[in-house]
Amino acid sequence: MRLHSPFPQVPDQDADAPLKRLRYAMALLAAVIVAGAVGYHLLSHLNALDSFYMAITTLFTVGFRELGEVNARTKIFTIFYLIVGLGVATYAISNLTALLLEGDLRGYLMERRMQKRLDDLKDHVIVCGFGKMGFQAAWELKKAGVPFVIIEQDDSKGRSPRFAGELILYGNAMDDLMLERAGIRQARGLITALTTDADNVLVTLTVKQLRPDLPVVARSAKLGTERQLKAAGADHIVSPYEIGGRRMAGLLLKPEMMKFFDIVLQQEQLELGLERITISAGSPLVGQTLREARLRHATGSLLVGLVHPGAGLRFNPSGDERFQAGDELLIMGPAEALANLTRLARAEMTRQ
Repeated sequence: MRLHSPFPQVPDQDADAPLKRLRYAMALLAAVIVAGAVGYHLLSHLNALDSFYMAITTLFTVGFRELGEVNARTKIFTIFYLIVGLGVATYAISNLTALLLEGDLRGYLMERRMQKRLDDLKDHVIVCGFGKMGFQAAWELKKAGVPFVIIEQDDSKGRSPRFAGELILYGNAMDDLMLERAGIRQARGLITALTTDADNVLVTLTVKQLRPDLPVVARSAKLGTERQLKAAGADHIVSPYEIGGRRMAGLLLKPEMMKFFDIVLQQEQLELGLERITISAGSPLVGQTLREARLRHATGSLLVGLVHPGAGLRFNPSGDERFQAGDELLIMGPAEALANLTRLARAEMTRQ
């Protein structure tokens, strides 16, 4: 399993390997120096400082004068100490050089930063598949300021400058470990836009096994696969061909309505949102008529439609329509107005 970003890469399971090798080499080098110091202490009767002095100057072939008694045993020890010590020192220095000069250290530090971003993610969206549909979905999330993680099998994708620095995990989206690393436990939703419907079904099944409550939006390429996706647990199913055909016909049959919905959806250009809010039992709206509630005056939002429990959606309800607990309101307005009505519907405002 490999994790990747267009510039810095998120570390995979072997990301710590260069640093681990360096730690091992340094520990081995320290052990050799200590062994040399002990040897010179025993053979040449030196104190601790002089013993370490001899061990280090001998190991690194500095060539300073020898200290203490130099006898045959000391010379034999020095020969073997140099043979073993030089090999260990060369190994340690080569690992340090590779880490510093070959970019491993820079890459490692960048990977650690990216991994921290991944670990700190919460309330994000996981996008499985970075083809044309996944690309567009991720772009919409980016424009909306919603954090996301992309899972893609093909490591040739994800190089667009639009997504420079974004988190992209390269691997199998049906892999439990991959989904766990993408933060499925803290995610707010998942989009599966893989090439085949069979893969999207498998991703949905895997996700629902790991976290049954996570909303899943699945791509359906072929007619008739909606049933399998629903059975797998997909909460919403999107058919690009059906939506595309419906939009093409709508632009001819109802062009003004299509333009209106385009304006509503382009929230980065116009601070306007469309939300569906449920009225709680303790809300001050319960029992009031639409005329009495004066929603537009009180909150700044516009009521577009109303759904009573067990009934269908009614657009542009009359002023005599009375609110009850469980009603769903389809409202439109700026973000602040939507937040005001949400608080009112959830009984977060006191009765006047």
